[in-house]
Amino acid sequence: MGMKLNLILFALIVAVVPNAFAQIAERRLSSAADGYSFAAPKGWQSESGAEGFVLANAAKTVVVAVKAHSYANFQAFMADANLERDGLTLAAEPSEITGGHIFRAVKRTPQGTAVIDTGVLISPHGGGIAIVAITDDRNAAVSWQTALDIAASVRFVKPEAGAAATQTRSILSGKKLTYLYTASGYSERKDIVLCASGTFYQTTDMGGFTTTDVDGPSFSARGGKSGAWSISPNAAKLILRFQNGGTAEYQLSRRQASNEIGLSGNRYFVQNQKICP
Repeated sequence: MGMKLNLILFALIVAVVPNAFAQIAERRLSSAADGYSFAAPKGWQSESGAEGFVLANAAKTVVVAVKAHSYANFQAFMADANLERDGLTLAAEPSEITGGHIFRAVKRTPQGTAVIDTGVLISPHGGGIAIVAITDDRNAAVSWQTALDIAASVRFVKPEAGAAATQTRSILSGKKLTYLYTASGYSERKDIVLCASGTFYQTTDMGGFTTTDVDGPSFSARGGKSGAWSISPNAAKLILRFQNGGTAEYQLSRRQASNEIGLSGNRYFVQNQKICP
């Protein structure tokens, strides 16, 4: 679906690992880098990470994941959804709520039925958040109401960026970052185009030979993705948020050559580009 099955599985895994939660959340939780905050339900446990927040009630019968997305509107979110592929069935048509929409899907398994309520809110500063509540039939009413309550408490602000982050962004804005790797008949190329508008385009090309004989059979693969990019407030990371809801983070480092930059230890060439509109 919109946030893809990885978010759903992430929340389901947390649901069966109670010890993963370290604190009781009776307060507002916030992400300065993503520009949002929300009120955690009283008495619920929470855990935060690069993907966002995961919360669970004391009985561990309802799990809620809150995560940033880069969609421009709800229609774009739904256009990327694929319920059938993820084994989901739409159980309640999307309905409007303040700042967005909410809908219900179910996933039937031999172990029972998973009820998944998804609220999609759009930020006035671009992108927004998705609230995904997961439970079973017996707790479906609580799950729906919890998703609504969290959605109603959301506040959006302009994402924060420190002086160092602003400087780093100005250096990379409008540039293309290119990674090249070749060894033993295998080659890989990744291009990340960082548009000044805050969007990015990424393409990956891989190819090589399936045997050590250079005349043997070969393979190739190509993929492309897009979304929104940002620099972490401390200017330590380049953050890519894909339209499907996934996130990639690269540790930034300086290199000796002025036309190079380090992304998680790999050398990328910094070049001008003519791809961004």
